[in-house]
Amino acid sequence: MKKILILILVFCLTGCYNYRELNQLAIATGFAVDYKDDNYIVTILISNSKKEGNSEKNEASSVVYEGVGKTIFEAIKDTSMSISKQIYLSHIEILAVSEEVAKNHMLDVTDFFFRYPQTRNQFLMVIASKSMAKDLFLVTTPLETFPSQNIAKNIDITDKLQGYTYSVNFNEFIKLLIEEGSNPTLPTISVIGNVSEGNDDENIKRNEPNTYLKLGMLGIFKGSKLVGIATADQSKGINFLNNKVNTTLVKTECSNGNVVVEINKSKTKIDYTDNTFKVKITSDAAIEEVTCKIDLDNEETIKKLKENTIEEIKRLNIEAINFAKENKTDIFNLGNIIYKKDFKHWYTIKDKWQDDLFLNSNFEFDIKLNLKTKGSIDNIIEVR
Repeated sequence: MKKILILILVFCLTGCYNYRELNQLAIATGFAVDYKDDNYIVTILISNSKKEGNSEKNEASSVVYEGVGKTIFEAIKDTSMSISKQIYLSHIEILAVSEEVAKNHMLDVTDFFFRYPQTRNQFLMVIASKSMAKDLFLVTTPLETFPSQNIAKNIDITDKLQGYTYSVNFNEFIKLLIEEGSNPTLPTISVIGNVSEGNDDENIKRNEPNTYLKLGMLGIFKGSKLVGIATADQSKGINFLNNKVNTTLVKTECSNGNVVVEINKSKTKIDYTDNTFKVKITSDAAIEEVTCKIDLDNEETIKKLKENTIEEIKRLNIEAINFAKENKTDIFNLGNIIYKKDFKHWYTIKDKWQDDLFLNSNFEFDIKLNLKTKGSIDNIIEVR
């Protein structure tokens, strides 16, 4: 009985202690890393919850703090000089890096977060395209309380509905960085407008923000260095080959118009035999838009439409493969497929894989499309 009472007492005391300590923490939800003049610039997005007067209503907001140092840890210490609370990094949602950091200093960033005991390493990673990483946290939005939430949800929605990009958390990035025969990718994000103008209250009320964030295409790495940013078609192809397509749209031409097919439930499997990668893609599909006069009740028309869509998917894949070969980086984890199939053989070709053998590897495609619906009407609307 005494042991039970002691345990209860200890639990209560530690609970109260942790509660009191929570009030002394500055909880970070976003972390940005830039590099300029041989220094790291660290920008930390802090969640700020305060009561309005004597009411019980809490007002949630965010505030940005910045620090500079020769190392990331020094920059964090510099940041803490401006904050009356201890910076707490365990709840970071977004880690943003500039293109300069992604190209030349990514190992320092990954080493810091891999080593730092506070972080949970499940946060998403993005590259700030054509702007400083800190600018991403200076853009407010009427839809989300914190900029970090806006970025995270933007990635999630685009991942599920567009097929141009996909979310990558820190653990996944590290895995692809150190795994045999693989290289990572990261989504990019851009600031549209002028950050210095901001979004004043009147513009937000009118839902006309001067500045907003727009998710871009995939940045591809060779080892720890960013070597290129894909186009829209290349990004779609990368998604297909990496089995990351949840939903995407594929457009094909018809007489004086286009047919748009929505791809979903797509699965990609890649096998390797005699320097040839056999890519098998199976997808469900539905016709979403028709801007030309075709007969959707005609079996030959549907057959031709499926063939055209399959050819377009193949073209997107080839675009992605050529882009990867141009940058001499295996972002499809093909080397890892060889490693898992025959690790002894892998170690004989490992050193010349990306710069030689990968560039000369062949691809065969087996794409199957299950066209499940033609939409809610059978044919196009005609005015008589």
